[in-house]
Amino acid sequence: MKIFKIFLRSILPFLVVFTFSCAVITVNIYFPARDVEKAYENLEDQLMKPSPEKQAPKQEPGQKDKTDKDTGSFLNPGSWFVQTAYAGDDLAAKISRYIMKMPEVVNAYRRMGSRISKINRLRDKKLVGEANSGFLSPFVKLNRDQALLLEAENHDRSIVILGMAKAILKINHLEVNKKNLDKVYPQAAAQFAKLRRKKARPGWKIQLPNGSWVVKK
Repeated sequence: MKIFKIFLRSILPFLVVFTFSCAVITVNIYFPARDVEKAYENLEDQLMKPSPEKQAPKQEPGQKDKTDKDTGSFLNPGSWFVQTAYAGDDLAAKISRYIMKMPEVVNAYRRMGSRISKINRLRDKKLVGEANSGFLSPFVKLNRDQALLLEAENHDRSIVILGMAKAILKINHLEVNKKNLDKVYPQAAAQFAKLRRKKARPGWKIQLPNGSWVVKK
């Protein structure tokens, strides 16, 4: 019995260290910023041009879309696996293809394309600006129609950004759940906002990453 107690005292420090090390393990998510921006551009080029053959269904602000059910759960092999697996291939195209299989995101893009001329008028008049969150922010009190237009646009943008976050988790072979989405959504939103600043016309108001607002020149 005495020998057993001595043995326990000798291995206790190692058990504590092992338990603590297991508790603090975190999963790193590989986020290919340039490929994400390119994927956003690809999707806009493909989906935001109004098509006479197939129009996007109407959606009231706040109405929920059907969620993407293909959310397979896999073990995360690490970011090195993702980079190696897609070496020599177009990762942006792969991300785009994942998102093209999400009908709620495709429809959101099409709705955005159908209202872009109206949104441009709001931006031309500096009634709204491109916030660094990826959403449009009003600078004046909008009338009812303008407010509804803004709400619908931001709602669709949230669907697009969420779709990108899901795609990033898929290429990392991670489960699409709230915990993982919360980790990657801010990066997906920041990259979407960066593209909005890049595509903004001269004279539009844009918010820089540091929070300050400027007029695009």
